[in-house]
Amino acid sequence: MLAATAKGNGDPAALDIRRVPLPAVGPGDVLVRVRNASVNPVDWKLQAAGRLASQGVPGGDFSGNVVARGAAVDGLACGTAVAGIVYQQSRSGSYAEYVSVPADQVVPKPANFSFAEAAAYPTTAVAAWRFLVATAAVQPGERVLVHGGAGGVGSLVVQLAKARGAHVIATASARNHDYLRRIGADDVVDYQAVRFEDAVKDVDVVVDTVGGETLQRSPAVLREGGRLVSMAGRTTPAMCRRIRCPATADWDVRKGMRYVEPLIAAGKLKVNIHRRYPLNEAAAAQQFNREGRTRGKVVLDVVAEVTP
Repeated sequence: MLAATAKGNGDPAALDIRRVPLPAVGPGDVLVRVRNASVNPVDWKLQAAGRLASQGVPGGDFSGNVVARGAAVDGLACGTAVAGIVYQQSRSGSYAEYVSVPADQVVPKPANFSFAEAAAYPTTAVAAWRFLVATAAVQPGERVLVHGGAGGVGSLVVQLAKARGAHVIATASARNHDYLRRIGADDVVDYQAVRFEDAVKDVDVVVDTVGGETLQRSPAVLREGGRLVSMAGRTTPAMCRRIRCPATADWDVRKGMRYVEPLIAAGKLKVNIHRRYPLNEAAAAQQFNREGRTRGKVVLDVVAEVTP
């Protein structure tokens, strides 16, 4: 199969498109012919750190069709359209024509998502569920501040918070304000023009996707006993003296993706595809993602050329 493989120092420019062996299919695995894959920051971070599996194929998110399954797999008949996440630190990743993945790491493709949209949502949806729902337990009527609301994960957090009945505030550059209002943000703060703590007070929950100084300044906007969760940095005891910093819930692909299924079906959760690239331009797709200007997701179009 054709795949994008990492070489050299792992930077996006080091991706090389070449033929590699098809991944092995274990008893509990399904082999998926990949239609689309999406680019997440974790892909190029693991790549740069040299932490990919032995074939060096990055990529977690994918959509496609089941073409083979292990002896222990029930359901997921060949031909089934699926979306899921492959653990690229131990298996060949999704920037490839085929991916082998445990059957419990995929779900049927949402009927009202295209294959490109189905490849764009898995990691961001599971992350949004993990931090907003499983960790922060956001309730109806609460005020939620989302840092980096226009990004891949942030835009899903905004929509999930709105679906749970929260009043949603998001930080973003001015060019993304209309987009954020369209997906459910009640208020938007231009972090480039004003300090967010001067514009926002007494929120119940902060969901941080930015980290660094943004995380450090976030306790100031929370009410007494409010909750702070971050997927981009670590809180400290000093930051959490008058607020709560709940322990992060476990990462659970099946639970996260199952949670968002009815929201997708009801049209309450959508993904925005900012750019699409063919597989042979995976390096350019990663580079665009690294620049930090993505509104939603970057997707790879993958075409399979061989049959196992």
